[in-house]
Amino acid sequence: MLRECVLLPGGLRIEIRLEARGRYCLACLARAEVLVRYAGEGARHRRRVRGREEAYQFRSVEQLRYDFERDVADAQAAA
Repeated sequence: MLRECVLLPGGLRIEIRLEARGRYCLACLARAEVLVRYAGEGARHRRRVRGREEAYQFRSVEQLRYDFERDVADAQAAA
């Protein structure tokens, strides 16, 4: 299992949790508000951006990271 928390300028916090069997959670928070969250457990993968949740097509860890970082950058620009 891997857990990481990163504090970014502007008060944003990135939390990353990777577990066995494809379970993961990547989140970007501003204070108590979840701006971006990607979560997966087994065959169920979800993406939430600014309160809107939808299914996420998991392809690879690299693509997951790219998609998450893109959404975090967009959230930072909108804040």
